[in-house]
Amino acid sequence: MSRCYNEFRMLLSCESKSSAGPVRKKNEDSLGFWQPEEEPERLQRGAISVVADGLGGHENGDLASKMAVEIAIEMFQRINPVNAPKQILKQIFDSANLAIYEAGMTDPRGGRMATTLSVCIFRDKELFIGHVGDSRVYLVRQENLRRLTDDHSYTAMQVKLRLISEHEAKASRLRSMLTRTVGNEPIVHFDYKHLKLMSRDRIVQCTDGLYCYINDSDLCEGVDRLNMDEICPYLIALAERQKSDDNLSVQVVQIDRLVEPKHDQPISLLAKAAGGQTHSMSNEVQAGDLIDARFEIESVISRSGMASIYKAKDLQTGQTVAVKVPYMQLESDPAAFSRFQREAEIGELLDHPNIIKFIKVPNKSRQYIVTEYLEGRSLSTVLNEGRPLPISDAVQIASYVCAALAHMHEHKVVHRDLKPQNIMICNDGTLRIIDFGIAKSTEMRRLTFAGFTPAMGTPDYMAPEQVKGKRGDERTDIYSLGAVLYEMTTGSVPFEGPNPFIVMNSRLTGDPVAPRKLNPEISQALEEIILHAMEREPERRYQSALSMKKELDDPESVKITGRHDRLQSPKLWNTRWQGSRLIVLSAVVPILVFAGALFVTRCHGPVH
Repeated sequence: MSRCYNEFRMLLSCESKSSAGPVRKKNEDSLGFWQPEEEPERLQRGAISVVADGLGGHENGDLASKMAVEIAIEMFQRINPVNAPKQILKQIFDSANLAIYEAGMTDPRGGRMATTLSVCIFRDKELFIGHVGDSRVYLVRQENLRRLTDDHSYTAMQVKLRLISEHEAKASRLRSMLTRTVGNEPIVHFDYKHLKLMSRDRIVQCTDGLYCYINDSDLCEGVDRLNMDEICPYLIALAERQKSDDNLSVQVVQIDRLVEPKHDQPISLLAKAAGGQTHSMSNEVQAGDLIDARFEIESVISRSGMASIYKAKDLQTGQTVAVKVPYMQLESDPAAFSRFQREAEIGELLDHPNIIKFIKVPNKSRQYIVTEYLEGRSLSTVLNEGRPLPISDAVQIASYVCAALAHMHEHKVVHRDLKPQNIMICNDGTLRIIDFGIAKSTEMRRLTFAGFTPAMGTPDYMAPEQVKGKRGDERTDIYSLGAVLYEMTTGSVPFEGPNPFIVMNSRLTGDPVAPRKLNPEISQALEEIILHAMEREPERRYQSALSMKKELDDPESVKITGRHDRLQSPKLWNTRWQGSRLIVLSAVVPILVFAGALFVTRCHGPVH
């Protein structure tokens, strides 16, 4: 379900999806979003988004959640907007709680009704949250995930007392035992929080059936990197793959743009002094803008935590192009600016039919990247629609990617973040590798290593050397391609776990399950290719993308060495120490390298 809204102060877009899930027959979750149609009322009242999860242990959990959402929106529409948001939230929770409580008490079967309830009010560039239960609200801002609500559950109390870990809480059978709900008692107490919003913020509301089966890094990755219409289907499909046994619901509200009020515009006297011309207070690009008298912006393609990508017309050539523009607040950040500049420089080095084409633009007035305009779907989207892929399709995709990697490596470029989200399957049947945001070139100045963490790359596709904190080389991309090929042919990622530390530890201490055990249609030769690419030690992998491509294109040339018989299961850490080694490694390695570089610099002076 997709909706877009134009507010006077905030431009919002909303996406949501709710499913009974792969196990439950009835969906007891409910979602809702509403704002006034008229602009003056939107300015005064704001907007509301709601999520509720009915308790399956009580009768009519689905009715309770539906009542809660409907009452919340109805009260928001009816209450005088001059009231403070906290007062409005109190009336919403009191009304919903009493209505659900009385409905349960009057049920002739004597059953109780109860639900969780999380309400978000968007007004005056702020977010106001009222919350009861264990549904969650998250903020995703500039590639970071922040949880905004606390769970009212027995396991949450255990976590606060440090009796169990967050991971153990998600897996506990007691996680559904709530300490506070709406409708179970005649009086309810709700948590209240508010915070300032920024342009491009994404607010995520979801139920426990989703967040208990997705680790925070995957949740952040999906919400931050994907287009709005892709986020909810992706997250629900991911939770289903992780074998969620509950209803699945997620709603995402994006702050497309914060608009300055009219009194912030130049006053009429100054406007006249400027010759009658008024200027917008915002420097963010909008549809209809003309960049450097050449690129006419037509519409937004997608937004991430770092930049917006626009569809535009190149007036010089008449072609449709894509223009990637970093947010204004990031252009003053040296690290973000350097990363963006490096992506443009690397992209302009490359010229291959399976790599997105960068268009060189001289004398830019600000930082931006122009590329060819592609129509199609990411490999991630294709996999979410049906997995595994037909073997022949998977092999062809891998062969195309090998050709692109060979070209990159020939030009001393390592992608370092190869994954299905960065492989575009175009409508004309061609393929492109995209997003060179963390790529490196040995021919260029390096970015400051002190800012590095093993999270560069995505846990499901990271090579072991990346997990150890190393920069990686051409063989790092080969490992990632092996992991992508594994997923395309088996339907599963090579390593699974409840959090990214477990996933990363698994690839350090063991090997994936043999592909043919998951999909017998995989040939012995293809299994050998996949496992060869995914060897833990770089020197035991293919030493070039061309050698891997040669065997993909000619499977009869593959020498079967029995790699599947030598696979070792990952070694599990003691629960008490889960993640400790990686956390220490993440912190210590960059510090040691930075200290060493500083020592060398002080001893020898700067190198020019």
